[in-house]
Amino acid sequence: MRKSAKVNQVILIILDDVRAEHLFNLMREGKLPNITQIAEHGIICESCVTSFPSVTLPCYADIITGSNSGYYPKEGSGVPNYHWLNRTDPPSEKKKPPFIRNYSKRRGIFKINKDIGSNVKTIFEQAGDGNFLSATSFLYRGSTFTTSKEFKAELILKRIEDIYNNPGEIFADKEIPKISVGYIPHTDHLMHERGFDHPDYINLVLDCDKYIGSLIKTLKDTETYKDTAICITSDHGNYKAQKVYDLEPFFQEKGLRPYDPKIGAGDFDANLGGVGFLNFKGDTWQHHPTINQMKNFKPSGTGSSSLDLFKTLSEIPGVKLMYYGDDNNTPEKGIIYLERRDDKSGKLLKGRIEYYGIGKNQKTRYSFESEDLFSYVKYEEANALLDNKFHTIDEWVGATSQIDFINIIDQLPRHFKNPRSCDIIISTVGEYCFNYEHGKTKGSSLYSHDIALKKSMTVPLIIGGSPKIPILELNYCKTTDIVPTLLELLGFKPDQSVVGKSVLDYD
Repeated sequence: MRKSAKVNQVILIILDDVRAEHLFNLMREGKLPNITQIAEHGIICESCVTSFPSVTLPCYADIITGSNSGYYPKEGSGVPNYHWLNRTDPPSEKKKPPFIRNYSKRRGIFKINKDIGSNVKTIFEQAGDGNFLSATSFLYRGSTFTTSKEFKAELILKRIEDIYNNPGEIFADKEIPKISVGYIPHTDHLMHERGFDHPDYINLVLDCDKYIGSLIKTLKDTETYKDTAICITSDHGNYKAQKVYDLEPFFQEKGLRPYDPKIGAGDFDANLGGVGFLNFKGDTWQHHPTINQMKNFKPSGTGSSSLDLFKTLSEIPGVKLMYYGDDNNTPEKGIIYLERRDDKSGKLLKGRIEYYGIGKNQKTRYSFESEDLFSYVKYEEANALLDNKFHTIDEWVGATSQIDFINIIDQLPRHFKNPRSCDIIISTVGEYCFNYEHGKTKGSSLYSHDIALKKSMTVPLIIGGSPKIPILELNYCKTTDIVPTLLELLGFKPDQSVVGKSVLDYD
């Protein structure tokens, strides 16, 4: 049921791959006057925490649904990563070989509308009746999708302007959309290709500000500005690695053959930037392997020798962290095992995350054997959560939003609960970028955005426009808070699947 509303419509603009630090620095330099105009009279946060892994598809889905990855047959989004292997749950020998979902293919990207599952809802599906617009927003379920022939920022934002000027073009009742989402993908393309410090990338961000200025003018000309909330954010930040390494020879030397989904054969499937997500064959390719099977793995490309995959993967140059789940984990309760190789001593540090509960009710506890793997003990607020008690997502975000390994304790269980998750995660903590996808090294870029460090996990959040929006500066929040915030401004309650909360409820 709709309650008291502050605005009649909202426009959500997602600039792909823009780090909070970079956007706000450009604002302070006076280079983004239109975004600054929105920010000065509304809500801002320079530490809005995205999801882990901090890559486009899961992060984007979390913004649009207000939820996270999880055990999607019961709760959470079904999209754990940009690439995933479709293992069934429970396994069935009658199933075809599991396919690899790779969203980098243009046609495949729209399959996310089905892949997220029925246990989460998009912002469009949570806002009652009305018109809803997706301007190149590929997660469009519940809206009318529209785009231009080219994914240019100017054309995407101009498309929203066009519909505000003439809603009858696509809406029979000629009413302007209650919710519009404009997604700008090309900032991500330039970041990977040339880097966040390249003039072409920076100039595109400046151009986006100019196009947002044109949109503001259209809202004022159509007398809708005072009743419209404009939200600007990003899906993830970014970083520059120190080195690039070709992993193809490494896997070949170990006798590990890439999985071929056409015939259901092979030993492993993987995609690695600075963080690696690796799947291995269990009893069949429909089964996740047990820990014992991974410790005694027989590659098809060798003779009789077997591999301890945990030791083998630790030999990849730069690998410092490794995560994997217990064999007996359930959606409601389980353990994630943590390992870290100390840079100086070479000592292997071990820890664990224990979790219980699902969705917004999940709580987690982090412990370690001898030394803290994430250096939380150095920070008062984070150290306070190392009390042998279970804590909520909001407690972890609040305690870690200003340091590295943001919210990793909450996010790893949500990721590994998903039947589509990988078996082992490794991380170089941003030292290396492998650019490895499904058996091939693709490119040599040093720029990526998958790690749990602050520079990759914090994005800008700005909500302004209507004078009815309160002026607030938040120390931190979550990207999953965007949906419930915008819904509250419209006078609606979020779906029960939403993990986030309205930023208007922050202290």
